[in-house]
Amino acid sequence: MIVRIPQRTQIDCVVCTVAMVMGSEYGYERVLCDSSRYPKISPEGKFSAWWETYLRDEGFESVYCHFNGLYALSQSGGDVVGIVGMDIPHRASGHIVAVDEFGVVDPADNAPEHGAIAEYVHTRLLDGVVFHSEWLAIRKK
Repeated sequence: MIVRIPQRTQIDCVVCTVAMVMGSEYGYERVLCDSSRYPKISPEGKFSAWWETYLRDEGFESVYCHFNGLYALSQSGGDVVGIVGMDIPHRASGHIVAVDEFGVVDPADNAPEHGAIAEYVHTRLLDGVVFHSEWLAIRKK
């Protein structure tokens, strides 16, 4: 089960989420330090999903899955965790959260330890959030 790591700043949801899905041997400080080795902006000037390379470099298997596959995660037996991305148009920003067989783990302030995936998605859609069409499934080492 993923252990929640709360955000320390308004923009560190990526570090928190990556640390959460990687497990207890990786903490906030380690992921933050390691992330400095990876470019955050692509040569084309776009935001880079640096964590994809980091996960691979650290020996994790990952693959993108269709969004609806999230609802089957509870049947994974705990072998698969994931990262779900979303855009928040009214804030002109994005956010990512961790998911496991028990639900969503959001690093944002005042979020619960775990929330049911269907309930989280419904609530966030009502807030105007636009979920990415795919999520990153990660097999634990």
